[in-house]
Amino acid sequence: MDDHAFTTILKDVIRYNQLERYFISNTGSLETAASHYDLMPNVDAIRQDLADIGGLKLSHAQRRMLMILVALWQGQIADELFGEGLGSIPRIIQSMDRNNREMLGDLILAYPGWC
Repeated sequence: MDDHAFTTILKDVIRYNQLERYFISNTGSLETAASHYDLMPNVDAIRQDLADIGGLKLSHAQRRMLMILVALWQGQIADELFGEGLGSIPRIIQSMDRNNREMLGDLILAYPGWC
């Protein structure tokens, strides 16, 4: 797979989980991002929502996917933000619906960092 395929899957995952608020695009929007290098987690927005009385207003599955996506860019920041490590992959996968499990598999297979 190439960078374009990974970027397409990444954008699909962000949209499916309604996580657009938590990502910044150098191109102005998720839709115009041509590469995963154009995207990055909006750590300030995540911190702000985590500090809110209601916390992140996400389902358990959305929260887990956000944690995984943040870890793609900054693993230590993901651990710090969410107060847990990614060591429990089975627990993460079990909390996801079928679509998210499939998209996570696609992300792993398409991840350009493997090359």
